[in-house]
Order: sequence, then C-alpha cells, then structure tokens
Amino acid sequence: MARSGNKASPTPPRPRIGLALGSGGARGWCHIGVLRELEAMGLRPDVVAGCSMGALVGAVWAVGQLDALEDIAQSMTWTRVLRMLDVRFSGGGLIGGAGILGLLDRVGLSGRIEDMPLPFIAIATDISTGREVWLSKGKLDDAVRASIAMPGVIAPKEIDGRWLIDGGVTNPVPVSAARALGADVVLAVNPASRSGGNFWTPGPARGPRLSGLLPAALPARFRTSAEDRPVPPAYVHLVTTTIDIMTDQLRRSRLAGDAPDLLMNAKLSDMSVLDFHKAEQAIAEGRRIARAHAALLADWVRDTPPPAEDGVPGEP
Repeated sequence: MARSGNKASPTPPRPRIGLALGSGGARGWCHIGVLRELEAMGLRPDVVAGCSMGALVGAVWAVGQLDALEDIAQSMTWTRVLRMLDVRFSGGGLIGGAGILGLLDRVGLSGRIEDMPLPFIAIATDISTGREVWLSKGKLDDAVRASIAMPGVIAPKEIDGRWLIDGGVTNPVPVSAARALGADVVLAVNPASRSGGNFWTPGPARGPRLSGLLPAALPARFRTSAEDRPVPPAYVHLVTTTIDIMTDQLRRSRLAGDAPDLLMNAKLSDMSVLDFHKAEQAIAEGRRIARAHAALLADWVRDTPPPAEDGVPGEP
C-alpha cells in the first residue's frame, strides 16, 4: 500500500563556485576588498583562476595569508615601492623581480600549486609563441612571478625553458580557466573597468610658465612659450597606458565570448597600474563592488560545500 503525504525534497548542493581575478596592476589590490566581503558573507569559492595581480592576490588568499598581504599593501608608500623594485635597463624590463620575489616569500608563497588547499591556475603568456599558458602545477611563487611580468616593466620569467610574461596579454579576466577547473558559477572581478574618458590625459610641461611673466597687452603669439605646450608621455606612462588600451580591448572580446555569471567592475581609472601605494583606495573599491552585488551573491551561499574533484586541466 502506497504511503500518502508529501515528502520533502532534498536540498540541492550549492554550485561549485569559481573565482576569476583579473589583471590591472596596482588596481588589483581591489581583489583584497572583494575577498574580504565574500568572507563576511560566508561565501568561499572552491576554485581560483588569477591573472597578474589577480594571480598574486588569489594565490595568497588560497593559502590563508591574505592578512599578511593586506598589511604589506596598506603599508606601501611610494618610497617603499621604489625600494622594492630593482630597477635596471636590461633583461626585458625595468624591474628585475628580486624585490617582488622577496614579497612573495614574505607572504608564504613558497610551496607548490599541487599542494594548495583548492584548485588554482595562474595565467601567463609564452612570449615565443604568443599562446596563453595555464600554470596549474609547479612552484607557486614562480607561477605568480610569471603571471605578473608586465611587458616592458617587469622582466619575463623563465619556467621549463619558456619565457613567460603577464597573462593579461592573452586573458585579462580568466573566466575560461575557472570554468575548466570545474566551476558551475564564475564570479569575475575586473580591476580595470573603463566606463568612459581617456586612458591618458596630457598635461603642460613642468616649470615656470613664461607667459605669466609677460605683459598681458602683448598678442597671444608672443606670450606662447614651450612651457605652455603639452608634453609627450614619459616612458613608463607610455608603456603602462599602452598595456591598458590593449588589455581593455582584449578583455571586452574575451568576456563577450565567455561571460561570467557575475562580473564585478572596479572603477579605478584614476589609478595607474604602478600606484601600489594607493592600496587603501583600491581595497575600498573592492569592498564597494562586492557589497553592490550582495543580494545576488547571497543566492550562492550554502552551508555544505560541494565534493572536491580531482585533476587539473592542462593548457587551452
């Protein structure tokens, strides 16, 4: 005899959540703010794919050292940034990387990717073939160092015979890598959103304006001086702005073809990719964009994590 009555349906397991943390230089400090807000909401991603600063912050968070990194970021001054950078004019970049490796060591990125508590991929680019490279095994600090090798600024990193540069050159917000790690839902963070305006604004030359010392009665053509004319961008501005333009176009194309379930765009256009001393501003913006999506993020918060999956895919 069949039993009557309603039988409660089992609660479905929450989706496997992936985090895709994008490139953006110093703007990538915003990832710290996003992660802090996710923690406060009780939402812990199950897999992480990071590019450039997204790889750095994502790796540090995954190994439980976010407090240490945030302390370092908040204590950065422009003078300290310069001391950390071993500036040189050979080897493929102005910055050799010894100072950066020292920072990675201070925050505990000395193990292997295979031993991390959750699946992780750092995105880099093979300068020889131009191909996107997914670093899912090997030394964690090497993988992060390769992923943050900003062209023309930070020297490339050699891994297994390949010279690798910043992953932002090929995949600025690695949604595809997060999905390949088995994510059902991908939360993506773009530190370098552009809602309008210019990538670079020219300014007048520095120094005294001679026209201000001349009689106002003189015709304008006599009061015009070299100090009044716009000057071209400095080398670092030229390189970093070019990177911004290139990655902005690529980011739009990649996200159009493989959109995340949620894209959080940080508005930090007044920050340069090298403004590492402005961490407080970027972290606050990260918190803001996460809070702005709190209602949607709450839909993915569950008490029971999904079962772990073995294996990490290779390169695309």
